[in-house]
Amino acid sequence: MILEHRAYTMQLGYLERFYELQVERGFDAIAPVLERLVGYFSTVDGPLEQVVHLYAFDSLEDWRDRLHGLYNVPKLLPYFEKVRPIMLAQENHVLLPAPVPELAPHFSLDRYWQRTDGPLPGSESMRDLLVEEQIVSLSPGMLGRYWDAMAKTGVKALSPLETNRMGSFFMMVGPLHQVYHYWFFDGFDDRTRRHNAVRMNPDWIAFQEEMRPLVVKQESKLMRPAPVDEMVPIFRSP
Repeated sequence: MILEHRAYTMQLGYLERFYELQVERGFDAIAPVLERLVGYFSTVDGPLEQVVHLYAFDSLEDWRDRLHGLYNVPKLLPYFEKVRPIMLAQENHVLLPAPVPELAPHFSLDRYWQRTDGPLPGSESMRDLLVEEQIVSLSPGMLGRYWDAMAKTGVKALSPLETNRMGSFFMMVGPLHQVYHYWFFDGFDDRTRRHNAVRMNPDWIAFQEEMRPLVVKQESKLMRPAPVDEMVPIFRSP
């Protein structure tokens, strides 16, 4: 499988209009892509007015067949004409699941979460659901050593986040030597509590010592699920 990561940055004040246009367009015409949708998420810190959406495809061929066919659907042309002017930028990357099984419990090369599986366990009861996207940029050639460090001490160090893990991935097409981690929380307090537990974990110090020579940059982005249930199948039942 591959994970497609798309980030759309809107013009100031147009985030709500973006979601309104999704509802006005409807979802039947884009069913081939919705079958592979993981979720749409809006940033609450980091880049403002940005929507990140994730899709899990069987392969690059599956991605091409499902996505490119939409551009020729006459019913979608009015939607494209309305949505494109409110955007400032669009970008996409293609990711692969982490080779450490504990880091990708719902996504692997052989089997991965799909819409028909329903929301992730525990997420439906969260009233203030928050998603964290952490991007770790590594020095060239250090990806293998990073996964070794993860397998040796990182998984244990991050154990307070285990039940909240969506998955970890690494860049296939896009900026090289990048790792993406995704977790979900029941609001800011839950995130703070769990991250504090990580910092208090003795394995965390050992993991940081191994990681420090490998990492060039690390950043996090906090996001809310889209306000439309059909657009967040990994957390909500439509």
